[in-house]
Amino acid sequence: MSLCRLAFSNFKRSVREYAALIISLAFSVFIFFNFQNILYSDSMDVLNSMKKDYIDMVVHAASVVFGVFLFFFIWYATNVFLNQRKKEIGIYTFMGLDNVRIGKMYALEALFIGIFSLLAGLLTGAVFSKLFQMLLMKLSEISVDIRFSFSVKPILITSAVFFVIFGLMILKGYVSITRSSVLNMLSGAKQEEMKPEKGGLAALKSVAGVAVLAAGYVCAIKTGDLDTLGYTLMAVILVIVGVYLLFGGAIPFFIRRLTRNKHFLYHKQRSLWVNNLAFRIRRNYRTYAMVTILMICSVTVLGTAIAMKQRYDKMVHFQDTFTYQVVSSHEMDMEEIEAGISQNNKVEYKAEASYLILDPSMFHTKYTNFTYGIIPFSQVKNIAEQAGLPFEYTELKKDEAIKLSHIILMSLAGQDAKDVQIGDSTYRVIAEEDTAFLGTMQEQMDIYVLNDEVYKELEPMGTLLHMYNYKIEDTSNADASRPYLKSLAETDENGQMQVGVNFSGSENNTEAWIRVMYSLCVFMFVTLILAGGSIIFIKLNNDAYEDGERYRVLRKLGIGEDTLYKSMKNEIRFTYYCPFVLMAVSSWFAIRALGNVMKEDLLRVNLYSAASILVVFTLIYLVSVRVFRRKVLDKQEK
Repeated sequence: MSLCRLAFSNFKRSVREYAALIISLAFSVFIFFNFQNILYSDSMDVLNSMKKDYIDMVVHAASVVFGVFLFFFIWYATNVFLNQRKKEIGIYTFMGLDNVRIGKMYALEALFIGIFSLLAGLLTGAVFSKLFQMLLMKLSEISVDIRFSFSVKPILITSAVFFVIFGLMILKGYVSITRSSVLNMLSGAKQEEMKPEKGGLAALKSVAGVAVLAAGYVCAIKTGDLDTLGYTLMAVILVIVGVYLLFGGAIPFFIRRLTRNKHFLYHKQRSLWVNNLAFRIRRNYRTYAMVTILMICSVTVLGTAIAMKQRYDKMVHFQDTFTYQVVSSHEMDMEEIEAGISQNNKVEYKAEASYLILDPSMFHTKYTNFTYGIIPFSQVKNIAEQAGLPFEYTELKKDEAIKLSHIILMSLAGQDAKDVQIGDSTYRVIAEEDTAFLGTMQEQMDIYVLNDEVYKELEPMGTLLHMYNYKIEDTSNADASRPYLKSLAETDENGQMQVGVNFSGSENNTEAWIRVMYSLCVFMFVTLILAGGSIIFIKLNNDAYEDGERYRVLRKLGIGEDTLYKSMKNEIRFTYYCPFVLMAVSSWFAIRALGNVMKEDLLRVNLYSAASILVVFTLIYLVSVRVFRRKVLDKQEK
């Protein structure tokens, strides 16, 4: 029998054993293909009016991130597959095959798995591509007609990326086999990831892991201060290192301590699984750390998606507060302007205010802007009453100020200083308010609310402007009043604007890329969850081979099947829920840091995402128990 036929025969015989690996790889190909299909097919050309270039840029970035994830996932999956196959293919040495031929047989068998996974992923991706895009547009709240479109380029790019990554992993496995001895191959499935350490070194490593992880949590809490970017980077690095040290030191150290507690160990037959658990954690600590980090990333990705959606909705609401704004250097008749607008649109509410534009040299702030203004407290209060906007501030003291800002997607700049110097006086900024009291004009300048008396003192030093704001009931008909409003614009003999008109809230599709981005984050969340669960499932599937002998010995010693089944469930349960518990704790700090950056309350998102992961892990855990029992316990009965 040729090597190719032998490898294909092994593949067909063991296809059920590789089901988790094939499904995981196929799902990864499915997602990556659909990302590419968005970029290169003409099915979404309808988005040209919505800054499709920005959307393409976001999808490109998501594809790169997913490509990096795909590389590491395939790397890990093929390593597990190699260790699982080493013992079996090592037996071929006794049949007269040398390492080179065995390596070729492994490469062919892995190639069959890769081809099968790729074809399955591409086929399902092509069949469900329209559904994928419809779901993407539904999550993005973009109402467009999606038509089915087929392009060869996404298939070629997906195949090339997959085979480059998978080919490198096959080559790595081939080299590993050709350089391995017979003994190493026969015991390949039992290679430990970490050798036992002395008690003192293990204790030191445990303390270091807890300390590093705690330091990462502290940095996460401090995000939102002046050095937000620095704290964010440090938090990411420290949490990753801390998780690895925790699984490599503190958790195995704690379990080994429990095994020395006779009262704990011999209660409820814990001796049947706790000792093996300590060995499993010590051997597979990198796997558990990787899964934990993947889960933290998945929660953070989903938190980012929801935070972006919330911020985007607030940005749209901010821009829609006033449909039209007329700004004049002299007073105008507000009722007359309303009458002109009412010829085509019904005004829902209106508000007027006066404010001062001061010379930028009078402001001494951290960031330099081109336009600075001040407005009296009473004027802002009147606007809030006229427009029905929330305003819960009491009269300002002479040394107090409120900064009017606008809604932004996110900021790594940290918080501004709490004081602002205007002229020779310093005012304490008691709040930064992003309610659109002045509409989109707040996006175009830095403006501070001051005490009325202080404002009157500064009035001779600035240019007085009058603002007239209008919100219409039917914003989709906003363009109908444009000709009349444009007729109000005036310039003086020097070309300086005397009356200006600002139109806002009439076109929100220009920021559609933001909505597409948080939709992609939702897909990434699902992908990372399934990847984390698949990694543990694949690893347990590999462990089932070596645990069979242990359960066979225990059964011969007279241990009942129900007792063995319970101990097996306890061990597998810890395998899934230990990373989950550490993820739940770490994700709370990660979501809090994200909330500080995005200025959103994401606690509910944290709870829902953790609950979603718990449900998925529980389902995979139940499948793992059934598969593990079939391979270990039921197989022995036969």
